[in-house]
Amino acid sequence: MRKGNIKYILSISLLLIGGLACKKGGGGDDNSTSNTPAAIAVLPKLETTTAADITTTSATIKAAVTDKGSSSVTEQGVVWSSTANPTLANNKAGVSTISGSGAFTSEIKGLTASTKYYVRAFAVNKAGVAYGNEIEFTTADIAGATFGFSPLYIVGSTVAAADIEVLTDGGDAVTERGIVYASTPSPTIKSSKVKHNNAGLGKFRVSLKDLTPKTTYYARAYAINSKGASYSSEVTFKTIAKGNVTYTINKSSNPTNEEMDVYARIKEAADSACWYLNNYTSATKNITLNYVPDVATADATNTGWVRYGKNTTYQKLRTTLHEFNHTLGTGTTDWWTGTAIVNGVYTGSSVNTLLKKITGKDAPLNGDRMHWWPYGLNQDSEVTSSWDYVYNCLIIEAMRKDGLPEWSSGTYTP
Repeated sequence: MRKGNIKYILSISLLLIGGLACKKGGGGDDNSTSNTPAAIAVLPKLETTTAADITTTSATIKAAVTDKGSSSVTEQGVVWSSTANPTLANNKAGVSTISGSGAFTSEIKGLTASTKYYVRAFAVNKAGVAYGNEIEFTTADIAGATFGFSPLYIVGSTVAAADIEVLTDGGDAVTERGIVYASTPSPTIKSSKVKHNNAGLGKFRVSLKDLTPKTTYYARAYAINSKGASYSSEVTFKTIAKGNVTYTINKSSNPTNEEMDVYARIKEAADSACWYLNNYTSATKNITLNYVPDVATADATNTGWVRYGKNTTYQKLRTTLHEFNHTLGTGTTDWWTGTAIVNGVYTGSSVNTLLKKITGKDAPLNGDRMHWWPYGLNQDSEVTSSWDYVYNCLIIEAMRKDGLPEWSSGTYTP
């Protein structure tokens, strides 16, 4: 064999051996995918759009999932904080409403008034947590409380009372309410104040004590909530002169035990009656009290003479104040029967104006030759609370303005 042919045969043999070796090592054809990249996990995409319906403590956030990413969204909502870039580690709220387009709303509550908040929408899929853009909003300020506060009509010499209503709380619960007053304008809670027992909204009455007679006062209703104190518009009132109604008990020289018991009962009643008259009227009168067993109930004259009978049910405050009214001229004077009462109706404007304030009704005071009503204390059934004694005295003072005998010939000076 020629030398050149031998080299050719060896080359072919080596190529065949090499090809067989490569096939064994490669393990087959070119259908293998070992060089293709694995599937990439993609987070959702979101848009935080607006904050709406903002109050002092809540807001509605509108947002949308614009792309769910590489897998289904398993949770979504919003996160918020009073610092920027809130996350699930701060506060979160779920979805309140949702639409097929991916838009949704979330309600966030428990916020603080007058505070800036930062909000982001969030969504969770298998890739993790995604956040939308950040928006911000500020909760509403707490407004002041609003009041209903009418001019005072319960005004005496050292005492007064005010009817107040807290209409709104300004967005936060009222924790204290009442009245402030002073002898100078614009009183505050640092001035004299009377706190009502109950808080919150609604109507209430407060009483002022230890006032100075014949003095002008300035008063405002107040309410306190978490933001501070709110005040009503200012109301002024003037106290009247202090009354000077006194009494003497005409006692037996050698009283029996029964008489001593009667004197004790009528003293207690007369002390209370004088307190009401001296603090809610400016009347002056000295009255003599007598125990006369033959008297059926009790009676009185304009000269200041009062008699109590044996029946103990009349030896008390209601009867005593009623009889003291008679000593001041109601039902015991020509003025009463000839001027004050006409066809069963009291004609004086001061009383009828006051009565409308007390009752809330536009109805005049009624009367006959001896008595008047309402608040004339003619029967026990007319007394439902101590305020009925107050109203009685306020009406007596208004009668004095209208010409009750002591002032029929002069000018009434409270």
